[in-house]
Amino acid sequence: MKLSFRQSGGFGGLILSCELDTEKLPPADAEELVRLVRQAALDAVGVRANPHGRDLVNYEIVVEDDDRSTRASFDDMTMPVSVRSLIDFLNRRAGPIAPRG
Repeated sequence: MKLSFRQSGGFGGLILSCELDTEKLPPADAEELVRLVRQAALDAVGVRANPHGRDLVNYEIVVEDDDRSTRASFDDMTMPVSVRSLIDFLNRRAGPIAPRG
């Protein structure tokens, strides 16, 4: 399983990102990632956004697994409870990147 994560927005505009591959992670981390992705049920999340929110942190997750790709996008106000543990896991591994533009 390969996963791409991007967190952007918020008051400071900091962009965090990471790309993870379960084949390259330590076994315990790979198992935890697979468990958290399943728990998150990203298929059901889809794309969500709060049109009234300003300075919200935005999240984008893309998972590629067995010729299947799943994308979920949401912000702080529309984040499902099922995704919170996955976001915590990804934030611990994400690092800052330069903004696009």
